[in-house]
Amino acid sequence: MHSSLNIAVTGALPDKRAEVAHTFGKKGSSDDMTFYHTVFQGKILSVVEPTGYPDKLTPLLNSLSLCDWNLVIGNELTPALGECIVAADLLGVKTAFLSQADLKPILSNTSLSSAPFFDTLDEAKEFLLTQASPAVAGPVRVTIDHFFEVKGVGSVALGLVKSGELHIHDKLTAYPAGSQVEVKSIQMNDENVEASGAGGRVGLALKNVVAGDVERGTILAKEGVSVAKELSCTLAVAKFCRDPVKNGAVFHLSAGMQFDPCRLECAADITAGKSGPVKLVFEKPIAYWPEQKMLLCNLNGKGLRVVGVATV
Repeated sequence: MHSSLNIAVTGALPDKRAEVAHTFGKKGSSDDMTFYHTVFQGKILSVVEPTGYPDKLTPLLNSLSLCDWNLVIGNELTPALGECIVAADLLGVKTAFLSQADLKPILSNTSLSSAPFFDTLDEAKEFLLTQASPAVAGPVRVTIDHFFEVKGVGSVALGLVKSGELHIHDKLTAYPAGSQVEVKSIQMNDENVEASGAGGRVGLALKNVVAGDVERGTILAKEGVSVAKELSCTLAVAKFCRDPVKNGAVFHLSAGMQFDPCRLECAADITAGKSGPVKLVFEKPIAYWPEQKMLLCNLNGKGLRVVGVATV
């Protein structure tokens, strides 16, 4: 199977992100995220840039959910750059910095404290291109980020294999809808393949798709995925969060490519840097897997919109 590498290019400035991302490969699909593709020394490279950020938060969170490595660009600490750093820290994403600023003080006591820094783009690229997607074992799980109909082909989904191995003719469940689909064909970098391992960015032709059951945020899997409208979990509030999390507050939860409103229930306020048990109540079911890191967000928050990380 092909070796893969997925890189997110994040930071506060859209033009600078796009300039850097374009140096990695050929521009592909573009909406609130823009993808760039190439093959480097036999390795399929996919780069995603959160085009709609910082106006919208979801492109940043979605890009981070699709990457093996996150390249943060920025020579000045702004609220948006800080938000990129906090989101990557809470998700535990492997991160490198293209920056000449001294960001070490705000990175101390975070998962990014030992992240590599590079002064030039060439140095950053030289480092990143030696990396590869980790071989994540377990049941096959595919996170879908785009879905559309193609004349003569049928239903097509684009996404990332998060774990296990995906094969042609696999019969999978589309979560959270619960419907059954079959993989007719798999493409990687516009070439047909028989299978893809973890880290593979894939285009899938699907059979038996029911309208509305596959969309951005859908998880295709055989097993190991749960669906719920109420989620009991532990919430760790970001240490940079201004206000305590209170019972009855309404937030959004970012779980993979899903982004859904929820009401929070807790016995006591949870302040910045602290953790506590909470229950999240949703308007519709969401799909998740064990130990997945999910971000609680306040879209009306001033400054930092990422509130904390929730784990089941």
